[in-house]
Amino acid sequence: MARFLKTSDYSSIIQTVDLNQITENVVQNLYDSEIKAISRMRTKLVQRYMVDIELGTMDAYSSVRHYRTRDRVIAGETITHVNDFNRWVKTTNYVIGNIVTDDNGYVYTAIANSTNQPLTLTTYWTKMTNIATSNATYWTVGDNRYPMFVELAMDMTLYNLHARINPRNIPELRIERNREALDQLDRWASGTDTAEVLNINTADSTGYSIRYGNSLDKQDNFFK
Repeated sequence: MARFLKTSDYSSIIQTVDLNQITENVVQNLYDSEIKAISRMRTKLVQRYMVDIELGTMDAYSSVRHYRTRDRVIAGETITHVNDFNRWVKTTNYVIGNIVTDDNGYVYTAIANSTNQPLTLTTYWTKMTNIATSNATYWTVGDNRYPMFVELAMDMTLYNLHARINPRNIPELRIERNREALDQLDRWASGTDTAEVLNINTADSTGYSIRYGNSLDKQDNFFK
């Protein structure tokens, strides 16, 4: 199943034996709780941030998929992500080999010199498809998920798991962590705080310049 989270992520905040207990050793219970948590995050943040990218699921690489900046693919425990590229600007003079994105983050490469030639014109531009993850011009091995999104998604997921078992007997720690997660989402949504992720593009946006640190991969032994 394609997910934003990896099961191994949870080892940073909960013991595997405890996670097994609250999921009742049913992996679908974990997945269902994650879906609810991510849905809540998307609802809170969709007006300000590019949540389709930042909270997107990690799938196996596909040669026919048109990739966007920061899209992630996963093989085993290894995450590989698309590099950051500037947004296309109609007044810029582009030459063969220049790489840009459209307003939604989809990546294109120039195959002819141009100025003010839309990305949809195949005479001048080609989509980022069928480019192997070994091509370092387009891809980087590493986890580019925003660490705070990962942490909040896990906190909300664990709260959902406890609520599924007994909504009247949720541990105080999980109640507090879930409350803090919701409060932080509200601060991002209102603009009181700014998440270090891609903002929704505005008319004067010219590119994607925000970068952030990588999370560390961990060995996934859950349910094994």
